[in-house]
Amino acid sequence: MSKKETLDIAKRCWDLGVRQIVALRGDPPKRNTKFFPHPHGFSSSIELVEGLANTGFKNIRVGAYPEPHPESLSMDSNIDWLKRKFDAGATSAITQFFFDSQIFLRFRDKCFKAGITAPIIPGILPIENWEKNKIFIARCGAYIPAGLVAKLTSAKHNKVEDIVSISIANGICTDLINEGVDQLHFYTLNRPTLTHEVCIRLGLTPTISLKRQA
Repeated sequence: MSKKETLDIAKRCWDLGVRQIVALRGDPPKRNTKFFPHPHGFSSSIELVEGLANTGFKNIRVGAYPEPHPESLSMDSNIDWLKRKFDAGATSAITQFFFDSQIFLRFRDKCFKAGITAPIIPGILPIENWEKNKIFIARCGAYIPAGLVAKLTSAKHNKVEDIVSISIANGICTDLINEGVDQLHFYTLNRPTLTHEVCIRLGLTPTISLKRQA
């Protein structure tokens, strides 16, 4: 879409009462490996954030990558890009998912050293289908420890995939909370029951049925 079309949609959201927005550049179409912006569109997430900030949005979340973005040259350039998004008007960031809490904690420390003090919210992915998700995970460049791969492969074979997935996600979240993290973002992939179970184990939500909320 052009810049005008994009900002028109943002304005309609604002008029409907939306006061926070997640601003992502977006992935290239499946047939392409490289992102090509619309001829009259925003060329990057930084430009998009600037445009949204100029329309009045005061709560703009952006994406962050605790591991190298597939298009970044290094982690240093990765963090520099994130800082530029904050300088453009972003107020917080949600990370890509990861499967080792230390990856996020090291990233958080590096961001702080780079002068980023805004909230960085860790993204958690409870794996709902290992065979399907592992391709998606690899495409995103996320590292999965060999021990977790073995657990998930065995869980698939023994038909206890959900139990193991919930346990893994719960362990990651517990580590993060113990290190002072006070916000979590879950990638549910349209299957919220796994996230709900994780939240119950963490004591973040009461044990209730999701049927009436779905």
